[in-house]
Amino acid sequence: MVYVVNMASEYFPTRAHDNWILGDDGMVVIVVKKEFGKIERRLAKIFSAPSDVRRPLDDMNTELWLLMDGNNTLADIIHRMDMLFDERISPVSERVSKSIAEFVELGLAVLVRDPMTIDWSIDPQGD
Repeated sequence: MVYVVNMASEYFPTRAHDNWILGDDGMVVIVVKKEFGKIERRLAKIFSAPSDVRRPLDDMNTELWLLMDGNNTLADIIHRMDMLFDERISPVSERVSKSIAEFVELGLAVLVRDPMTIDWSIDPQGD
């Protein structure tokens, strides 16, 4: 369940970490480390299971993710997404706000009032 976050248009939605990559197709892939218990860790080792989950984003969420760089307010992002995707993203304010709320709920993004307080890397892995 996604909780609606009360977002003022002057907030700066910002990526919360650098655990993401740009795929060869230009789409963002979010990389999340798996949290294993003792038994799960043993089974993962036996079966050579990956230690992370890769979640590819579609074109609209890729653009949204890239816009959440700490330089764009929510209002800026909504305007840009509307210009890029027109009818595909209608109603733009509701859809963008909901997507950002999902990123926040998953711990992948934060809402910042002052971008000067961003003291973590928002660049892709390896940059």
